Amino acid sequence: MNTQSLRTLNEMLRNSVNLYGNKPAFKIKKEGKFSPITYQDFYDLVKKFGTGLLKIGIKEFDHVGLVSDNRFEWIIADLAIISLRAADVPCSGDSSIHDIYFKLNHSDANAVILEGEKQFTKFLNTADRLAAIKWIILLDQVTIFSDPEDAPEWSIPVHYKENGNNISKKFQTELKSLLKNNEKYLLLSEKANKFLKNLLEKDTPQIAKELSSSLEKEALTEKLFNKILVVEKNFNEKNPFQIFSFPQIIKLGEELLTQGDTQFEGLSKNCQPDDLATIIYTSGTTAEPKGVMLTNANFMHNAINAPKIIQINENDNFLSVLPSWHVYERSVEYCALCAGASTAYSKPFKQVLLPDLEAEKPTVMCSVPRIWESIYKGIVDKINKGSSLQKIIFNWAIRIGEEYKEAEGILTGKWPLFDRPSYSPEELAQAKQKVRRLGWKYKLTDQLVFKKIRELTGGRLRFAISGGGALNESLDKFFNAIGLVITEGYGLTETSPILASRSAEYNIMFTVGLPLPEVEIKIVDKNDLKKELPNGKVGIVLTRGPMVMKGYYKNEEKTKEVIKDGWFNTGDLGKKTYDGRFLKIMGRIKDTIVLRGGENVEPLPLEDKLKESKYINMVIIVGQDKPRLGALIVPDFNELAEFAKNENITYRNNQELIKHPQIISLYQSETKRLISKENGFKPYETVIALALLPQEFTIEAGELTETLKLKRFEIHKKYKELIDQICG
Repeated sequence: MNTQSLRTLNEMLRNSVNLYGNKPAFKIKKEGKFSPITYQDFYDLVKKFGTGLLKIGIKEFDHVGLVSDNRFEWIIADLAIISLRAADVPCSGDSSIHDIYFKLNHSDANAVILEGEKQFTKFLNTADRLAAIKWIILLDQVTIFSDPEDAPEWSIPVHYKENGNNISKKFQTELKSLLKNNEKYLLLSEKANKFLKNLLEKDTPQIAKELSSSLEKEALTEKLFNKILVVEKNFNEKNPFQIFSFPQIIKLGEELLTQGDTQFEGLSKNCQPDDLATIIYTSGTTAEPKGVMLTNANFMHNAINAPKIIQINENDNFLSVLPSWHVYERSVEYCALCAGASTAYSKPFKQVLLPDLEAEKPTVMCSVPRIWESIYKGIVDKINKGSSLQKIIFNWAIRIGEEYKEAEGILTGKWPLFDRPSYSPEELAQAKQKVRRLGWKYKLTDQLVFKKIRELTGGRLRFAISGGGALNESLDKFFNAIGLVITEGYGLTETSPILASRSAEYNIMFTVGLPLPEVEIKIVDKNDLKKELPNGKVGIVLTRGPMVMKGYYKNEEKTKEVIKDGWFNTGDLGKKTYDGRFLKIMGRIKDTIVLRGGENVEPLPLEDKLKESKYINMVIIVGQDKPRLGALIVPDFNELAEFAKNENITYRNNQELIKHPQIISLYQSETKRLISKENGFKPYETVIALALLPQEFTIEAGELTETLKLKRFEIHKKYKELIDQICG
């Protein structure tokens, strides 16, 4: 079947099974090695899991929470749920209790799939307020203190006593942790529960001592047993919600399919393009998250059209390092399935990622800018720790590479123009001269330096896709110089998500490439959304097409705010190249800083420029309603430690180091060097004041979104006093 005629995700999956049945669809780690799962075997698992869900009571149009990070079981569950004409509600495995509760409650979910013990514990903290949840499915079994014969199928029994009637060391350790950790619960069998009660009854002071607690008997007993859930083997018969393991659901489905059950196939063939496939909640940086409703048709637009623009095919093998719950990774996995490619699951940590790149040798990799920032810093750190000769050769090679590639880009049309239709004859002549003059040097640097860097990715990488945020221009130039093709893409959760992307063929620097087929994009005046701006002018990006969401779940008012006359307001600032073909994203309209004098400042270009400093790890520009701009900077403490060593600066910790006058002077010099008139910045964009922070911004602290973007509103609120101090 021609992919263009495919209408639903299940139809797409069945088509790929028919075309590529015995080819690997996914690769998962088994005993440290990648093991392939064919398209046919994958679809069989989807059918089994979907049939098992029907057996326990989940039906079409239900909403099912999916709280897990990227793993093979995630995509099985996802496509099984969608094939039942139900919708899933994805949530990061590291989500807070509040986040899990809000999403499951607001989405009207009646079932939830949880990755393991961490997620199960968080769910139990809100279970009494989530009465609608009838079924829980655990991807990983959870620990229960129990005799083996008393443990439910979805649990792993652990001894609660040893050497007769003594409390086991493991049980004692977990009870200690229970007293300290408000989010923790413990599962006990009835016998283990009685055992603990008897111990407390016999000798509370001794137990309190062993648990390092100063609580009296009554308070200790209350605190412990408020956070203990007694689980019997027949738990599901006596409780308001039932618990199953992932293998148990697969087994239920397998038994029914063996008996000739066809419910799953029947429902999946009745799927409609407009069926709700998922409710994905935005990160909620300024308010409560909004539930984005995406349909089969939304996802199918990307699955059919993105492979054509990005140029992926059945011979490609992807390395997946991003979480599947994020719409960007999820949509790319659908694209891979539609194209007949394979996906291997890895993690975005260098100790996992680098060996996996070597083992799997991917041809395509999905990524976010933060990964490339880390890779770049890793390369530079390694060079800086090498010999003086290595540093000289590397820096020479990068200068040659960047100069050569810019000249080549001017000649091939890959160096964009926003203010005029073409380069002048003089500029073209200079570019030709540079290409001739530097050609042999570039070939030499490629063999001596760049080839070795590219081999770190496995040696077969055709290109990497970067999305989920803007790629720093200096990084774009660096990786272009070394011959590592990074094709930046652009989109939003509300647009399923891909709107535009570069490709190996149209890798237009500093842009997010061409819009996908059927995607309309226009740039409008931020003060008058009906006024379309000429190419090259900066304005708000509006888009229209079959990839735009159905709306926000139970929030018609917000839906009407962002979709008017069929056009979705992205909230992003952008401009088109002079010929109108390629799009460049300039920042978010909500991120614009308005100084007290009325000047408008886009923080992203300043932040990107400052991150070119080897001494800066993270930075956020601040100054809303202030007389001047400021910067909160998280130093690169490895580079800073090296600087301190060379300057004979003594310090006890990072907190003390960042207060040293010489260190503050270093960062003042770096900001002055980078944010300057020579680098194209206006006088009012000068960063006059700065503050150094002793630790990174994190997801756990609420300062980053789950895709590692700055939560500006939260950071501004958290550091209000410091911002007032530095910005006046």
